[in-house]
Amino acid sequence: MDGPDSALRRLTREAGKLLRPYGFHGTEASWTQVAEGGVATIRRTRVQRTWTDGQQALGFGLELSATPTAWWEFCTWRDTARGLPPTALEEATGPGLIDNHGLSAELTQLWSLRVDPAHRERPARQTDVDAVRADLPVRVHAYARRALRLLEPDAYLDELLADPDPQPAVLEVIVVLLAEHGPGPRLDDAMARYRSSVAANESDTGNVVAYLRGRAVAV
Repeated sequence: MDGPDSALRRLTREAGKLLRPYGFHGTEASWTQVAEGGVATIRRTRVQRTWTDGQQALGFGLELSATPTAWWEFCTWRDTARGLPPTALEEATGPGLIDNHGLSAELTQLWSLRVDPAHRERPARQTDVDAVRADLPVRVHAYARRALRLLEPDAYLDELLADPDPQPAVLEVIVVLLAEHGPGPRLDDAMARYRSSVAANESDTGNVVAYLRGRAVAV
């Protein structure tokens, strides 16, 4: 019988196998798919170890990220300007603003693998293992579809634009993604809102302004 850590590794491998039909590949606990619109990544979360009455429990789940190509290009340009090495597209993990939006609590709550105190070897409780295994296909499907959906044309942008009270970080990404469509009223409005949101520190807009000018967009 597997202990909690061995059961965790086995279930992680099963998650990876379930992701392959969706086009994700990877090793250990991270799987990616590079698509035309960017890169989608599914990862196992960091393991949370807790102890109750001397018995260990492992908490873990899945997390996702979608990085539109346009945002990765901006980050690559910014890192190069700062003298930093670029990040390969398959390793990109930003902007990280809306990735889990729309996923129900049942899909985001952590699984638990507890020790079975009835056995001297202290294996993981089989009921916990079975519960995770039964839930994996549904959760993998939801996370894979969500990550890939965000890479469809303008999907990430449209969700950001739907934010009724966007913060500066959201407005920055909106500007960068809108720049892919060239100059126009929407980009002008987004840039004005971004500048207004960081008016107390106008240097924050410097990278975005320089990037847009490098793309021959008047700002």
